[in-house]
Amino acid sequence: MRLINTNNGQFEEFIGTDIPPYAILSHTWEDGEVSLADMRSGRYQMFRSKKGYKKIEITCRMAKKDGYQYAWIDTCCIDKSSSAELTEAINSMYQWYQKSSVCYVFLSDLPQPRVAPLEVALSRCRWFTRGWTLQELIAPANVIFFDKEWKDRGDKETLIDHLVSITGINKGILRHTQSLSSMSVAQKMSWAASRTTTRIEDTAYSLLGLFNVNMTLLYGEGTKAFRRLQEEIIKYTADFSIFAWRVPPETKTKMHPGARVYCGVLAESPLYFAGSKTLIKLPRDGDWRDFSLTNSGVKIQCQVLADPIPGKRAYSYVLPLNCSDIKRPIGIRLRKCGPDRFVRENPWEFVEYETIFWPNVPRVRYLLTELAEVEARVIPEPLTDMRHLIAQCRRHALQIDYPPEMDIYDAWPWSRCDDEDRAFFVTGDGPWDSGSMRFTVKIDVPIGAKKKTVEFEVMFYALGWSSTDINQLQCSLLEYQEYAAALNATQTQIGSWDHNRYQLMEVLIHHKVPRMSAVAYKVEGTDLVVLVSCTPVWIRNPHVCRNYFWKMAFSCRVSKEKDLLIDTVRLEQWRQDNWIKYPTWPLTTG
Repeated sequence: MRLINTNNGQFEEFIGTDIPPYAILSHTWEDGEVSLADMRSGRYQMFRSKKGYKKIEITCRMAKKDGYQYAWIDTCCIDKSSSAELTEAINSMYQWYQKSSVCYVFLSDLPQPRVAPLEVALSRCRWFTRGWTLQELIAPANVIFFDKEWKDRGDKETLIDHLVSITGINKGILRHTQSLSSMSVAQKMSWAASRTTTRIEDTAYSLLGLFNVNMTLLYGEGTKAFRRLQEEIIKYTADFSIFAWRVPPETKTKMHPGARVYCGVLAESPLYFAGSKTLIKLPRDGDWRDFSLTNSGVKIQCQVLADPIPGKRAYSYVLPLNCSDIKRPIGIRLRKCGPDRFVRENPWEFVEYETIFWPNVPRVRYLLTELAEVEARVIPEPLTDMRHLIAQCRRHALQIDYPPEMDIYDAWPWSRCDDEDRAFFVTGDGPWDSGSMRFTVKIDVPIGAKKKTVEFEVMFYALGWSSTDINQLQCSLLEYQEYAAALNATQTQIGSWDHNRYQLMEVLIHHKVPRMSAVAYKVEGTDLVVLVSCTPVWIRNPHVCRNYFWKMAFSCRVSKEKDLLIDTVRLEQWRQDNWIKYPTWPLTTG
Protein backbone atom coordinates (compact mmCIF):
# COMPACT_ATOMS: atom_id res chain seq x y z
CA MET A 1 0.00 0.00 0.00
CA ARG A 2 1.45 3.34 -1.07
CA LEU A 3 0.89 6.17 1.44
CA ILE A 4 1.78 9.85 1.48
CA ASN A 5 3.91 10.99 4.41
CA THR A 6 2.02 14.05 5.67
CA ASN A 7 5.23 15.53 7.10
CA ASN A 8 7.18 15.76 3.84
CA GLY A 9 4.73 14.83 1.04
CA GLN A 10 6.83 11.83 0.00
CA PHE A 11 5.44 8.42 -0.94
CA GLU A 12 6.21 5.40 1.21
CA GLU A 13 5.20 1.79 0.51
CA PHE A 14 4.05 -0.73 3.10
CA ILE A 15 3.46 -4.46 2.69
CA GLY A 16 1.31 -6.93 4.59
CA THR A 17 0.26 -6.05 8.11
CA ASP A 18 3.01 -3.48 8.64
CA ILE A 19 0.75 -0.54 7.74
CA PRO A 20 0.63 2.50 10.06
CA PRO A 21 -2.57 4.40 10.93
CA TYR A 22 -3.67 6.62 8.05
CA ALA A 23 -6.37 9.02 6.91
CA ILE A 24 -8.14 8.36 3.61
CA LEU A 25 -9.93 10.64 1.16
CA SER A 26 -13.25 9.96 -0.55
CA HIS A 27 -14.29 12.29 -3.35
CA THR A 28 -15.63 12.41 -6.89
CA TRP A 29 -13.12 12.70 -9.69
CA GLU A 30 -13.09 15.88 -11.76
CA ASP A 31 -10.91 17.44 -14.43
CA GLY A 32 -7.38 18.25 -13.32
CA GLU A 33 -6.73 15.36 -10.94
CA VAL A 34 -3.08 14.74 -10.05
CA SER A 35 -1.73 11.26 -10.82
CA LEU A 36 1.20 9.34 -9.40
CA ALA A 37 3.07 9.91 -12.66
CA ASP A 38 2.55 13.67 -12.30
CA MET A 39 4.01 13.72 -8.81
CA ARG A 40 6.94 11.54 -9.80
CA SER A 41 7.72 13.68 -12.86
CA GLY A 42 9.46 16.35 -10.80
CA ARG A 43 7.47 19.04 -12.63
CA TYR A 44 6.21 20.61 -9.43
CA GLN A 45 4.81 23.74 -10.98
CA MET A 46 2.80 21.67 -13.46
CA PHE A 47 1.03 19.33 -11.06
CA ARG A 48 0.66 21.90 -8.27
CA SER A 49 -1.26 24.10 -10.67
CA LYS A 50 -3.81 21.38 -11.31
CA LYS A 51 -7.20 21.73 -9.66
CA GLY A 52 -6.90 18.36 -7.95
CA TYR A 53 -3.70 19.19 -6.11
CA LYS A 54 -5.60 21.26 -3.58
CA LYS A 55 -7.45 18.13 -2.42
CA ILE A 56 -4.14 16.35 -1.83
CA GLU A 57 -2.68 19.31 0.00
CA ILE A 58 -5.68 19.85 2.29
CA THR A 59 -6.10 16.13 3.00
CA CYS A 60 -2.48 15.84 4.12
CA ARG A 61 -2.76 19.00 6.19
CA MET A 62 -5.91 17.79 7.99
CA ALA A 63 -4.46 14.32 8.53
CA LYS A 64 -1.33 15.79 10.10
CA LYS A 65 -3.44 18.07 12.28
CA ASP A 66 -5.52 15.07 13.43
CA GLY A 67 -2.34 13.19 14.37
CA TYR A 68 -1.88 10.92 11.35
CA GLN A 69 1.52 10.75 9.72
CA TYR A 70 0.12 9.12 6.58
CA ALA A 71 -2.72 9.65 4.13
CA TRP A 72 -4.07 7.74 1.13
CA ILE A 73 -5.67 9.37 -1.92
CA ASP A 74 -6.78 7.27 -4.87
CA THR A 75 -5.76 9.74 -7.58
CA CYS A 76 -2.06 9.68 -6.74
CA CYS A 77 -1.42 6.60 -4.57
CA ILE A 78 -2.05 4.01 -7.32
CA ASP A 79 0.17 3.44 -10.33
CA LYS A 80 -2.55 3.09 -12.94
CA SER A 81 -0.01 2.31 -15.65
CA SER A 82 0.57 -1.05 -13.94
CA SER A 83 -2.34 -3.43 -14.53
CA ALA A 84 -1.10 -5.66 -11.70
CA GLU A 85 -1.05 -2.80 -9.21
CA LEU A 86 -4.42 -1.49 -10.39
CA THR A 87 -5.96 -4.95 -9.99
CA GLU A 88 -4.53 -5.33 -6.51
CA ALA A 89 -5.69 -1.85 -5.51
CA ILE A 90 -9.26 -2.31 -6.72
CA ASN A 91 -9.53 -5.71 -5.07
CA SER A 92 -8.16 -4.23 -1.83
CA MET A 93 -10.04 -0.93 -1.90
CA TYR A 94 -12.83 -1.90 0.48
CA GLN A 95 -10.32 -3.14 3.06
CA TRP A 96 -8.23 0.00 2.74
CA TYR A 97 -11.23 2.20 3.51
CA GLN A 98 -12.36 -0.19 6.24
CA LYS A 99 -8.96 -0.11 7.99
CA SER A 100 -8.49 3.65 7.76
CA SER A 101 -8.47 5.63 11.00
CA VAL A 102 -10.60 8.37 9.47
CA CYS A 103 -12.22 8.98 6.10
CA TYR A 104 -12.56 12.56 4.86
CA VAL A 105 -15.44 12.93 2.39
CA PHE A 106 -15.03 16.01 0.20
CA LEU A 107 -18.32 17.10 -1.37
CA SER A 108 -17.23 19.57 -4.04
CA ASP A 109 -20.83 20.55 -4.82
CA LEU A 110 -22.13 20.95 -1.25
CA PRO A 111 -22.68 24.68 -0.67
CA GLN A 112 -22.33 26.66 2.52
CA PRO A 113 -25.28 26.51 5.00
CA ARG A 114 -26.36 30.03 4.11
CA VAL A 115 -26.98 28.93 0.50
CA ALA A 116 -29.14 25.85 1.12
CA PRO A 117 -30.22 23.77 4.15
CA LEU A 118 -28.09 20.68 4.65
CA GLU A 119 -31.01 18.25 4.42
CA VAL A 120 -31.78 19.60 0.94
CA ALA A 121 -28.30 20.21 -0.42
CA LEU A 122 -26.78 16.95 0.80
CA SER A 123 -29.13 14.77 -1.23
CA ARG A 124 -28.19 16.65 -4.40
CA CYS A 125 -24.48 15.93 -4.07
CA ARG A 126 -22.90 14.00 -6.93
CA TRP A 127 -20.99 11.88 -4.41
CA PHE A 128 -24.17 9.91 -3.64
CA THR A 129 -24.64 8.98 -7.31
CA ARG A 130 -21.22 7.49 -8.01
CA GLY A 131 -20.44 3.78 -7.91
CA TRP A 132 -17.10 3.88 -6.11
CA THR A 133 -18.32 6.03 -3.23
CA LEU A 134 -20.80 3.39 -2.03
CA GLN A 135 -18.08 1.28 -0.42
CA GLU A 136 -16.36 4.47 0.74
CA LEU A 137 -19.47 5.29 2.78
CA ILE A 138 -20.01 1.81 4.22
CA ALA A 139 -16.49 0.49 4.87
CA PRO A 140 -14.90 3.10 7.20
CA ALA A 141 -16.22 3.49 10.72
CA ASN A 142 -15.14 7.11 11.14
CA VAL A 143 -16.39 9.31 8.29
CA ILE A 144 -16.38 13.13 8.29
CA PHE A 145 -18.14 15.14 5.57
CA PHE A 146 -16.78 18.44 4.21
CA ASP A 147 -18.46 20.94 1.91
CA LYS A 148 -16.95 22.69 -1.11
CA GLU A 149 -15.10 25.10 1.19
CA TRP A 150 -13.72 22.22 3.26
CA LYS A 151 -15.93 23.11 6.21
CA ASP A 152 -16.84 20.23 8.53
CA ARG A 153 -20.57 19.51 8.08
CA GLY A 154 -20.86 16.47 10.33
CA ASP A 155 -19.86 12.83 10.59
CA LYS A 156 -21.58 9.58 9.77
CA GLU A 157 -23.32 9.41 13.13
CA THR A 158 -24.63 12.97 13.25
CA LEU A 159 -25.87 12.71 9.66
CA ILE A 160 -27.17 9.15 9.99
CA ASP A 161 -30.83 9.96 9.29
CA HIS A 162 -29.95 11.94 6.17
CA LEU A 163 -27.66 9.15 4.93
CA VAL A 164 -30.33 6.49 5.41
CA SER A 165 -32.87 8.61 3.55
CA ILE A 166 -30.53 9.32 0.65
CA THR A 167 -28.96 5.87 0.19
CA GLY A 168 -31.57 3.41 1.45
CA ILE A 169 -28.89 1.72 3.56
CA ASN A 170 -30.08 0.87 7.06
CA LYS A 171 -28.51 2.33 10.18
CA GLY A 172 -27.05 -0.96 11.39
CA ILE A 173 -24.87 -1.28 8.30
CA LEU A 174 -23.73 2.35 8.41
CA ARG A 175 -22.94 2.12 12.14
CA HIS A 176 -21.20 -1.26 11.82
CA THR A 177 -23.58 -2.80 14.37
CA GLN A 178 -24.95 -5.17 11.74
CA SER A 179 -22.86 -7.38 9.46
CA LEU A 180 -23.06 -7.11 5.69
CA SER A 181 -23.63 -10.87 5.52
CA SER A 182 -26.97 -10.41 7.27
CA MET A 183 -28.28 -8.51 4.25
CA SER A 184 -29.54 -10.31 1.17
CA VAL A 185 -27.57 -10.04 -2.05
CA ALA A 186 -30.56 -8.28 -3.61
CA GLN A 187 -30.60 -5.62 -0.88
CA LYS A 188 -26.91 -4.87 -1.29
CA MET A 189 -27.31 -4.68 -5.06
CA SER A 190 -30.19 -2.24 -4.60
CA TRP A 191 -27.85 0.21 -2.86
CA ALA A 192 -25.90 0.48 -6.12
CA ALA A 193 -28.94 0.57 -8.42
CA SER A 194 -29.00 4.35 -8.88
CA ARG A 195 -25.22 4.83 -8.97
CA THR A 196 -23.09 5.21 -12.08
CA THR A 197 -19.45 4.90 -13.06
CA THR A 198 -17.48 6.45 -15.91
CA ARG A 199 -16.43 3.05 -17.23
CA ILE A 200 -19.05 0.31 -17.59
CA GLU A 201 -16.79 -2.30 -16.04
CA ASP A 202 -16.39 -0.27 -12.85
CA THR A 203 -20.07 -0.81 -12.12
CA ALA A 204 -19.01 -4.33 -11.17
CA TYR A 205 -15.48 -3.68 -9.91
CA SER A 206 -16.69 -1.05 -7.43
CA LEU A 207 -18.83 -3.70 -5.69
CA LEU A 208 -16.14 -6.33 -5.08
CA GLY A 209 -15.57 -5.44 -1.45
CA LEU A 210 -19.26 -5.15 -0.69
CA PHE A 211 -19.66 -8.84 -1.57
CA ASN A 212 -16.22 -9.92 -0.34
CA VAL A 213 -15.12 -11.38 -3.68
CA ASN A 214 -12.13 -10.85 -5.95
CA MET A 215 -11.90 -10.56 -9.72
CA THR A 216 -9.35 -9.93 -12.43
CA LEU A 217 -9.89 -6.63 -14.22
CA LEU A 218 -10.69 -6.82 -17.93
CA TYR A 219 -11.37 -3.32 -19.15
CA GLY A 220 -13.09 -3.63 -22.49
CA GLU A 221 -15.42 -6.47 -21.47
CA GLY A 222 -18.31 -4.07 -20.90
CA THR A 223 -21.41 -5.50 -19.23
CA LYS A 224 -19.78 -8.92 -18.97
CA ALA A 225 -18.00 -7.59 -15.89
CA PHE A 226 -21.26 -7.43 -13.96
CA ARG A 227 -22.11 -10.95 -15.10
CA ARG A 228 -18.73 -12.14 -13.83
CA LEU A 229 -19.36 -10.39 -10.52
CA GLN A 230 -22.61 -12.30 -10.07
CA GLU A 231 -20.86 -15.55 -10.94
CA GLU A 232 -18.22 -14.86 -8.28
CA ILE A 233 -20.92 -14.09 -5.72
CA ILE A 234 -22.64 -17.39 -6.55
CA LYS A 235 -19.39 -19.27 -5.89
CA TYR A 236 -19.22 -18.06 -2.31
CA THR A 237 -22.73 -16.99 -1.28
CA ALA A 238 -25.67 -19.41 -1.14
CA ASP A 239 -28.29 -16.70 -1.49
CA PHE A 240 -31.04 -17.13 -4.08
CA SER A 241 -31.92 -13.44 -3.83
CA ILE A 242 -29.21 -12.85 -6.43
CA PHE A 243 -31.98 -13.80 -8.87
CA ALA A 244 -34.42 -11.31 -7.28
CA TRP A 245 -34.21 -8.60 -9.90
CA ARG A 246 -36.65 -7.06 -12.35
CA VAL A 247 -36.10 -5.34 -15.66
CA PRO A 248 -37.14 -1.65 -15.45
CA PRO A 249 -40.80 -1.30 -16.50
CA GLU A 250 -40.03 1.38 -19.09
CA THR A 251 -38.28 -1.29 -21.23
CA LYS A 252 -41.53 -3.21 -21.66
CA THR A 253 -42.84 -2.45 -25.11
CA LYS A 254 -46.34 -3.12 -26.38
CA MET A 255 -46.60 -6.78 -27.34
CA HIS A 256 -49.15 -9.29 -28.57
CA PRO A 257 -51.36 -10.64 -25.73
CA GLY A 258 -49.84 -14.09 -26.20
CA ALA A 259 -46.25 -12.88 -26.11
CA ARG A 260 -43.69 -14.76 -24.02
CA VAL A 261 -40.38 -13.18 -23.03
CA TYR A 262 -37.42 -15.20 -21.72
CA CYS A 263 -33.93 -14.34 -20.50
CA GLY A 264 -31.04 -15.70 -18.45
CA VAL A 265 -31.21 -15.68 -14.66
CA LEU A 266 -28.44 -13.11 -14.15
CA ALA A 267 -29.10 -9.37 -14.23
CA GLU A 268 -27.54 -7.02 -16.77
CA SER A 269 -26.99 -4.20 -14.26
CA PRO A 270 -27.43 -3.24 -10.58
CA LEU A 271 -30.25 -1.04 -11.88
CA TYR A 272 -32.37 -4.22 -12.14
CA PHE A 273 -32.27 -4.51 -8.33
CA ALA A 274 -33.75 -1.04 -7.76
CA GLY A 275 -36.97 -2.50 -6.35
CA SER A 276 -35.30 -5.06 -4.08
CA LYS A 277 -34.49 -2.88 -1.05
CA THR A 278 -37.06 -4.67 1.15
CA LEU A 279 -36.17 -8.26 0.21
CA ILE A 280 -34.93 -9.82 3.43
CA LYS A 281 -33.36 -13.25 3.65
CA LEU A 282 -35.53 -16.00 5.11
CA PRO A 283 -34.07 -18.61 7.49
CA ARG A 284 -32.76 -21.63 5.65
CA ASP A 285 -35.02 -24.64 5.92
CA GLY A 286 -34.58 -28.37 5.46
CA ASP A 287 -35.00 -28.14 1.70
CA TRP A 288 -31.84 -26.09 1.18
CA ARG A 289 -29.59 -27.79 -1.32
CA ASP A 290 -26.57 -27.26 -3.58
CA PHE A 291 -26.09 -23.95 -5.36
CA SER A 292 -23.08 -23.51 -7.63
CA LEU A 293 -21.83 -22.34 -11.00
CA THR A 294 -21.05 -24.88 -13.75
CA ASN A 295 -20.38 -24.80 -17.48
CA SER A 296 -24.05 -25.77 -17.96
CA GLY A 297 -25.37 -22.80 -16.02
CA VAL A 298 -26.19 -22.28 -12.36
CA LYS A 299 -26.64 -25.68 -10.75
CA ILE A 300 -29.28 -25.83 -8.04
CA GLN A 301 -30.83 -28.64 -6.06
CA CYS A 302 -34.04 -27.53 -4.43
CA GLN A 303 -37.77 -27.68 -4.79
CA VAL A 304 -39.32 -25.87 -7.72
CA LEU A 305 -42.95 -24.97 -7.19
CA ALA A 306 -45.72 -25.89 -9.64
CA ASP A 307 -48.13 -23.02 -10.24
CA PRO A 308 -51.49 -24.14 -11.73
CA ILE A 309 -52.18 -22.44 -15.06
CA PRO A 310 -55.75 -21.07 -15.08
CA GLY A 311 -57.99 -22.90 -17.53
CA LYS A 312 -55.46 -25.64 -18.24
CA ARG A 313 -54.58 -28.91 -16.58
CA ALA A 314 -50.95 -27.89 -16.54
CA TYR A 315 -48.42 -26.08 -14.37
CA SER A 316 -45.76 -23.44 -14.79
CA TYR A 317 -42.52 -23.49 -12.80
CA VAL A 318 -41.69 -21.06 -9.99
CA LEU A 319 -38.29 -20.91 -8.30
CA PRO A 320 -38.64 -19.75 -4.66
CA LEU A 321 -35.88 -17.27 -3.85
CA ASN A 322 -35.79 -17.80 -0.08
CA CYS A 323 -36.45 -14.13 0.51
CA SER A 324 -39.50 -12.07 1.28
CA ASP A 325 -40.75 -8.54 0.85
CA ILE A 326 -43.12 -6.84 3.26
CA LYS A 327 -46.05 -8.88 1.96
CA ARG A 328 -45.04 -12.49 1.29
CA PRO A 329 -42.30 -14.79 -0.05
CA ILE A 330 -41.35 -14.26 -3.67
CA GLY A 331 -40.06 -16.32 -6.55
CA ILE A 332 -39.38 -16.01 -10.27
CA ARG A 333 -41.13 -17.82 -13.09
CA LEU A 334 -39.07 -20.35 -15.04
CA ARG A 335 -39.57 -22.12 -18.37
CA LYS A 336 -38.04 -25.49 -19.19
CA CYS A 337 -35.96 -25.14 -22.38
CA GLY A 338 -34.01 -28.41 -22.35
CA PRO A 339 -33.25 -31.47 -20.23
CA ASP A 340 -33.21 -30.08 -16.67
CA ARG A 341 -32.43 -26.66 -18.17
CA PHE A 342 -34.44 -23.52 -17.45
CA VAL A 343 -34.58 -19.88 -18.47
CA ARG A 344 -36.37 -17.08 -16.69
CA GLU A 345 -39.76 -15.96 -17.99
CA ASN A 346 -41.27 -12.48 -17.66
CA PRO A 347 -38.27 -10.63 -16.16
CA TRP A 348 -40.45 -7.64 -15.26
CA GLU A 349 -42.29 -9.45 -12.47
CA PHE A 350 -41.83 -11.50 -9.31
CA VAL A 351 -44.24 -14.26 -8.35
CA GLU A 352 -45.67 -13.67 -4.88
CA TYR A 353 -47.29 -16.55 -3.07
CA GLU A 354 -49.13 -16.69 0.24
CA THR A 355 -49.61 -20.45 0.17
CA ILE A 356 -47.12 -22.93 -1.16
CA PHE A 357 -47.80 -24.10 -4.68
CA TRP A 358 -47.54 -27.80 -5.41
CA PRO A 359 -43.85 -28.60 -4.86
CA ASN A 360 -41.75 -30.86 -7.06
CA VAL A 361 -39.29 -33.26 -5.50
CA PRO A 362 -35.87 -31.58 -4.92
CA ARG A 363 -33.81 -32.35 -8.02
CA VAL A 364 -30.72 -31.04 -9.75
CA ARG A 365 -31.63 -28.31 -12.22
CA TYR A 366 -29.62 -25.89 -14.33
CA LEU A 367 -30.54 -22.23 -14.71
CA LEU A 368 -29.10 -20.71 -17.88
CA THR A 369 -27.28 -17.44 -17.30
CA GLU A 370 -28.00 -16.12 -20.80
CA LEU A 371 -30.20 -16.97 -23.78
CA ALA A 372 -27.16 -17.73 -25.92
CA GLU A 373 -26.97 -21.06 -24.07
CA VAL A 374 -30.42 -22.10 -25.34
CA GLU A 375 -30.25 -24.83 -28.01
CA ALA A 376 -32.38 -23.00 -30.57
CA ARG A 377 -31.63 -22.19 -34.19
CA VAL A 378 -32.26 -18.46 -33.81
CA ILE A 379 -32.13 -16.44 -30.58
CA PRO A 380 -34.57 -13.48 -30.67
CA GLU A 381 -33.61 -9.96 -29.69
CA PRO A 382 -33.66 -9.40 -25.89
CA LEU A 383 -36.97 -8.44 -24.29
CA THR A 384 -39.01 -9.21 -27.42
CA ASP A 385 -41.75 -11.75 -28.12
CA MET A 386 -40.20 -15.22 -27.88
CA ARG A 387 -43.32 -17.38 -27.82
CA HIS A 388 -41.81 -19.89 -30.30
CA LEU A 389 -38.36 -20.09 -28.69
CA ILE A 390 -39.07 -23.11 -26.48
CA ALA A 391 -40.62 -25.06 -29.36
CA GLN A 392 -37.57 -24.29 -31.50
CA CYS A 393 -35.42 -26.03 -28.87
CA ARG A 394 -37.33 -29.30 -29.35
CA ARG A 395 -36.67 -31.60 -32.28
CA HIS A 396 -39.22 -34.22 -31.24
CA ALA A 397 -42.05 -34.36 -28.72
CA LEU A 398 -44.74 -36.63 -27.31
CA GLN A 399 -47.65 -34.69 -25.85
CA ILE A 400 -50.03 -36.24 -23.32
CA ASP A 401 -53.73 -35.35 -23.40
CA TYR A 402 -55.84 -36.96 -20.69
CA PRO A 403 -59.45 -36.60 -19.47
CA PRO A 404 -60.62 -35.16 -16.12
CA GLU A 405 -60.92 -38.68 -14.65
CA MET A 406 -57.14 -39.09 -14.93
CA ASP A 407 -54.27 -37.24 -13.31
CA ILE A 408 -50.49 -37.58 -13.56
CA TYR A 409 -48.92 -39.09 -10.45
CA ASP A 410 -45.33 -39.19 -11.70
CA ALA A 411 -43.33 -38.98 -14.92
CA TRP A 412 -39.96 -40.28 -16.11
CA PRO A 413 -37.57 -38.93 -17.19
CA TRP A 414 -38.49 -35.74 -15.37
CA SER A 415 -35.62 -33.91 -17.06
CA ARG A 416 -37.31 -34.20 -20.48
CA CYS A 417 -40.91 -33.82 -19.34
CA ASP A 418 -42.46 -30.35 -19.42
CA ASP A 419 -45.32 -29.75 -16.97
CA GLU A 420 -46.60 -26.75 -18.91
CA ASP A 421 -47.00 -28.44 -22.30
CA ARG A 422 -47.61 -31.87 -20.73
CA ALA A 423 -45.06 -33.29 -23.13
CA PHE A 424 -41.89 -35.32 -23.30
CA PHE A 425 -39.32 -33.81 -25.65
CA VAL A 426 -35.97 -34.44 -27.30
CA THR A 427 -33.69 -31.55 -28.21
CA GLY A 428 -31.17 -33.56 -30.22
CA ASP A 429 -30.78 -37.22 -31.08
CA GLY A 430 -33.94 -39.29 -31.52
CA PRO A 431 -32.82 -42.38 -29.52
CA TRP A 432 -33.71 -40.55 -26.32
CA ASP A 433 -37.38 -40.68 -27.29
CA SER A 434 -38.59 -42.75 -24.35
CA GLY A 435 -40.75 -41.97 -21.36
CA SER A 436 -43.22 -43.26 -18.82
CA MET A 437 -46.10 -41.85 -16.81
CA ARG A 438 -47.99 -43.16 -13.83
CA PHE A 439 -51.62 -42.03 -13.74
CA THR A 440 -54.25 -42.09 -11.06
CA VAL A 441 -57.77 -42.82 -12.27
CA LYS A 442 -60.81 -41.68 -10.30
CA ILE A 443 -64.22 -42.18 -11.90
CA ASP A 444 -67.83 -42.39 -10.73
CA VAL A 445 -69.48 -45.64 -11.84
CA PRO A 446 -73.32 -45.80 -11.91
CA ILE A 447 -74.70 -48.73 -9.90
CA GLY A 448 -78.45 -48.60 -10.01
CA ALA A 449 -79.62 -45.25 -8.66
CA LYS A 450 -76.31 -44.66 -6.89
CA LYS A 451 -72.76 -43.96 -7.92
CA LYS A 452 -69.61 -45.67 -6.75
CA THR A 453 -66.25 -43.94 -6.95
CA VAL A 454 -63.64 -46.27 -8.40
CA GLU A 455 -59.94 -45.50 -8.02
CA PHE A 456 -56.92 -47.28 -9.47
CA GLU A 457 -53.59 -46.54 -11.16
CA VAL A 458 -52.27 -47.18 -14.64
CA MET A 459 -48.73 -47.12 -16.03
CA PHE A 460 -47.89 -45.87 -19.49
CA TYR A 461 -44.66 -46.50 -21.44
CA ALA A 462 -43.81 -45.01 -24.83
CA LEU A 463 -40.72 -45.26 -26.99
CA GLY A 464 -39.87 -44.59 -30.61
CA TRP A 465 -42.00 -41.45 -30.76
CA SER A 466 -39.40 -39.53 -32.77
CA SER A 467 -40.38 -41.64 -35.78
CA THR A 468 -42.86 -40.49 -38.40
CA ASP A 469 -44.05 -44.08 -38.81
CA ILE A 470 -46.82 -45.08 -36.41
CA ASN A 471 -45.59 -48.68 -36.54
CA GLN A 472 -42.34 -47.57 -34.94
CA LEU A 473 -44.19 -45.96 -32.02
CA GLN A 474 -44.40 -48.60 -29.28
CA CYS A 475 -46.56 -48.07 -26.21
CA SER A 476 -47.93 -50.04 -23.30
CA LEU A 477 -50.74 -49.25 -20.88
CA LEU A 478 -50.95 -51.38 -17.74
CA GLU A 479 -53.02 -51.58 -14.57
CA TYR A 480 -50.44 -50.80 -11.92
CA GLN A 481 -51.52 -53.11 -9.11
CA GLU A 482 -51.73 -56.14 -11.39
CA TYR A 483 -48.12 -55.71 -12.51
CA ALA A 484 -46.79 -53.94 -9.42
CA ALA A 485 -43.74 -56.16 -8.91
CA ALA A 486 -42.51 -55.82 -12.49
CA LEU A 487 -43.32 -52.11 -12.69
CA ASN A 488 -41.67 -51.28 -9.36
CA ALA A 489 -38.54 -53.15 -10.40
CA THR A 490 -38.52 -51.36 -13.75
CA GLN A 491 -38.99 -47.89 -12.29
CA THR A 492 -36.35 -48.51 -9.65
CA GLN A 493 -33.84 -49.48 -12.32
CA ILE A 494 -34.53 -46.58 -14.68
CA GLY A 495 -35.44 -43.90 -12.14
CA SER A 496 -31.93 -42.72 -11.36
CA TRP A 497 -30.80 -42.32 -14.96
CA ASP A 498 -32.03 -41.01 -18.31
CA HIS A 499 -32.15 -44.16 -20.47
CA ASN A 500 -32.53 -44.10 -24.24
CA ARG A 501 -35.16 -46.17 -26.05
CA TYR A 502 -32.94 -49.24 -26.48
CA GLN A 503 -31.95 -49.34 -22.82
CA LEU A 504 -35.55 -48.87 -21.69
CA MET A 505 -36.71 -51.69 -23.93
CA GLU A 506 -34.07 -54.03 -22.48
CA VAL A 507 -35.27 -53.21 -18.97
CA LEU A 508 -38.92 -53.76 -19.92
CA ILE A 509 -38.11 -57.12 -21.49
CA HIS A 510 -35.92 -58.15 -18.57
CA HIS A 511 -38.67 -57.50 -16.03
CA LYS A 512 -41.34 -59.05 -18.28
CA VAL A 513 -43.38 -55.89 -18.63
CA PRO A 514 -45.94 -56.64 -21.37
CA ARG A 515 -46.90 -54.38 -24.23
CA MET A 516 -50.65 -53.73 -24.01
CA SER A 517 -52.90 -51.23 -25.71
CA ALA A 518 -55.43 -50.58 -22.91
CA VAL A 519 -56.48 -51.30 -19.34
CA ALA A 520 -59.84 -52.90 -18.57
CA TYR A 521 -60.35 -52.51 -14.82
CA LYS A 522 -63.17 -54.69 -13.47
CA VAL A 523 -65.47 -52.96 -10.97
CA GLU A 524 -65.82 -55.36 -8.05
CA GLY A 525 -69.31 -56.81 -7.50
CA THR A 526 -70.63 -55.61 -10.86
CA ASP A 527 -70.54 -56.56 -14.52
CA LEU A 528 -68.86 -53.23 -15.33
CA VAL A 529 -65.33 -52.38 -16.38
CA VAL A 530 -63.48 -49.08 -16.64
CA LEU A 531 -61.65 -48.95 -19.94
CA VAL A 532 -58.56 -46.73 -20.19
CA SER A 533 -57.02 -46.47 -23.64
CA CYS A 534 -54.94 -44.09 -25.73
CA THR A 535 -54.79 -43.13 -29.38
CA PRO A 536 -51.77 -41.57 -31.12
CA VAL A 537 -52.48 -38.50 -33.25
CA TRP A 538 -49.93 -36.92 -35.60
CA ILE A 539 -50.18 -33.14 -35.10
CA ARG A 540 -48.49 -29.82 -35.70
CA ASN A 541 -48.26 -27.20 -32.93
CA PRO A 542 -45.48 -24.58 -33.30
CA HIS A 543 -45.87 -23.62 -29.64
CA VAL A 544 -44.80 -27.12 -28.49
CA CYS A 545 -42.28 -28.45 -31.05
CA ARG A 546 -40.66 -27.22 -34.25
CA ASN A 547 -41.61 -30.42 -36.14
CA TYR A 548 -44.76 -32.51 -36.34
CA PHE A 549 -45.10 -34.80 -33.33
CA TRP A 550 -47.29 -37.45 -31.74
CA LYS A 551 -49.98 -36.61 -29.23
CA MET A 552 -51.34 -39.47 -27.10
CA ALA A 553 -55.05 -38.88 -26.55
CA PHE A 554 -56.19 -40.86 -23.48
CA SER A 555 -59.80 -41.80 -22.82
CA CYS A 556 -61.57 -43.27 -19.82
CA ARG A 557 -65.07 -44.77 -19.99
CA VAL A 558 -67.33 -47.29 -18.26
CA SER A 559 -68.70 -50.30 -20.18
CA LYS A 560 -70.45 -53.53 -19.43
CA GLU A 561 -68.10 -56.45 -19.45
CA LYS A 562 -70.17 -58.36 -22.00
CA ASP A 563 -69.97 -55.41 -24.39
CA LEU A 564 -66.21 -55.34 -24.25
CA LEU A 565 -64.07 -57.87 -26.09
CA ILE A 566 -61.30 -58.07 -23.55
CA ASP A 567 -59.12 -60.30 -25.71
CA THR A 568 -58.98 -57.61 -28.38
CA VAL A 569 -57.71 -55.10 -25.87
CA ARG A 570 -55.08 -57.09 -24.02
CA LEU A 571 -53.06 -60.17 -24.85
CA GLU A 572 -53.80 -63.20 -22.72
CA GLN A 573 -50.22 -64.39 -22.69
CA TRP A 574 -47.13 -62.22 -22.55
CA ARG A 575 -44.61 -62.75 -25.33
CA GLN A 576 -41.11 -61.30 -25.37
CA ASP A 577 -41.41 -60.24 -29.00
CA ASN A 578 -44.21 -57.82 -28.03
CA TRP A 579 -41.46 -55.20 -27.84
CA ILE A 580 -39.90 -55.02 -31.30
CA LYS A 581 -36.19 -54.25 -31.45
CA TYR A 582 -35.92 -52.28 -34.67
CA PRO A 583 -32.31 -52.13 -35.95
CA THR A 584 -32.96 -48.52 -37.02
CA TRP A 585 -35.73 -46.09 -36.30
CA PRO A 586 -36.84 -43.72 -39.08
CA LEU A 587 -36.55 -40.21 -37.71
CA THR A 588 -38.07 -36.88 -38.50
CA THR A 589 -35.63 -34.30 -39.80
CA GLY A 590 -35.03 -30.67 -39.00
